[in-house]
Amino acid sequence: MVGVVEGEAVGVLVGAALAKGARRLEKSVGMVENAEDDAIHQVRVSCRRLRSDLKLFRKLLAGDWAAELRSDLAALAQACGEARDLEVIAALVRETATSEDNQEHVDTILTTLTLGLERAAARSAEVVLGESTKDLLTTIDAVAAAPDLNAKAEKPSSEVLPQLLRSATEKFTQAADKLKPWTSDDDWHEVRLLAKRVRYAADTSAAVLGDEARTTAAHAATYQELLGQHQDHCAAADALTAMAVDAAAQDDPELSFTLGRLTERHRAARKPLREQFLSLYHRP
Repeated sequence: MVGVVEGEAVGVLVGAALAKGARRLEKSVGMVENAEDDAIHQVRVSCRRLRSDLKLFRKLLAGDWAAELRSDLAALAQACGEARDLEVIAALVRETATSEDNQEHVDTILTTLTLGLERAAARSAEVVLGESTKDLLTTIDAVAAAPDLNAKAEKPSSEVLPQLLRSATEKFTQAADKLKPWTSDDDWHEVRLLAKRVRYAADTSAAVLGDEARTTAAHAATYQELLGQHQDHCAAADALTAMAVDAAAQDDPELSFTLGRLTERHRAARKPLREQFLSLYHRP
């Protein structure tokens, strides 16, 4: 991170990381104002990165302000979640549908998903451009300029950061070590979240810790990518299952059949991704 050197107090890095996160979030909100592509997703990512930094530095922070800020960021990210999920699911349905599927049914499914996406995106934009988000940005700017820190924040970055990064890495490793091909979707999703935290923590630390942190970030990004694809297929399968229930309730067995075929396709897609992750993770 620019302006932070190895011997400098780690508290300086806290302020720099929050300031960078604030700029990233402000930019993504501007993208929503301008109706740019991928804007809602970028707001969500910005919130997650800021929350990750606050979690990384939690032992250096004084008072309760960080918990409140993380809660507000989580609420904003959640408001953007439905639109992003529907966008990913619709794209996966387009990608995985084949000539063997009833095209009329596929079009009906995509229309339903697209309408849901448009409504969700409008709700997300309303929240992102609302007064609560403006207040949140003002708060983050103020906190970044003068974060309330404890005595540990006065220690050198080179002494504290390895401990913080090691803690994040150990949590990921402990959870990843337990994964098996038959482990539940929720457990795989949790490991994905932990990989993301390691990646963000390593990115934040890289200016001080150098190549070792960059290597850790690269490995975590690879794990996150695989597990992200896995989670996308899980989300698609769950959404299509819910649509199949609705189709059955409307006495449309043919549409239910197509939805069932698509659902099983996404459930089957989990297996190679799990195998690929485990092979990569356990590689000597």
